[in-house]
Amino acid sequence: MKLGGRYYNESNITTIQDKLNWLIIHENPEYKSNIVDKILLHEYSKKILGKDICVPIIKIYNASKDINFDELPDKFALKCNHGSAMNILCNNKSKLNKTDAKIKLDKWMKINYGLSGFEFQYLNIKRKIFAEQYLLDNINDYKIYCFNGKPKFIRVQKYLPDHSAKINNYYNIDWTLNEIETGLKHFVRRPDIIFEKPKNLKLMLDYSERLSAEFSFVRVDLYEINDTIYLGEMTFTPSNCGFDCKDKNQSLYLGKMLDLSKVKKKWY
Repeated sequence: MKLGGRYYNESNITTIQDKLNWLIIHENPEYKSNIVDKILLHEYSKKILGKDICVPIIKIYNASKDINFDELPDKFALKCNHGSAMNILCNNKSKLNKTDAKIKLDKWMKINYGLSGFEFQYLNIKRKIFAEQYLLDNINDYKIYCFNGKPKFIRVQKYLPDHSAKINNYYNIDWTLNEIETGLKHFVRRPDIIFEKPKNLKLMLDYSERLSAEFSFVRVDLYEINDTIYLGEMTFTPSNCGFDCKDKNQSLYLGKMLDLSKVKKKWY
């Protein structure tokens, strides 16, 4: 069968892609909605960790027409709360084309992300725009993959200097380099580029385990800046489950990490 543009074999659930597709169909998306909502994630962080470690929000808007750029600092990020890749990063407000920014935001606000990609956890999110604190340019993005509530490996993502593609190096939780390599053209494995182990890796793994405890699979995205850990987002369907590995054995290897018999909240 075809699901969201991907072929999915219900009778042969072995790869990580097939297992994540199985979860889309069989796992209740409603209890994930407040997690993928980038505004409500702040409340989830407080509930689980006892504190909000998300990137601080400056202001929340119902529509782009409500944005008063004069009230925003020189550096900020504008984002929609209901999907992926709906971000405008501004590191110099005087150079921002504010009209174009609002046009982009208006376009994104019309998208029902849950329908467009069959990622049902986004289906009923009340769409909003928010301004967020700007962190750093081209920061290391630590994406921690958690299976049945346990962190298993970490993907470090960062743009190449010319922004032609994103480095995607995978590490085991002991920070040894993993052989995993996705087949997506804009992601490249660069073992020659060494990422230093985060100073707070142990705490990052602890946060990820606690935040992922009730889910079959989730990717927890963290940043580390000046010894402070920030939670960027939590993702249940990375790349809309279309991140085929270059080597199918790697997809099978990742698939073995996810035990579908432990699914707690089935949709039907």
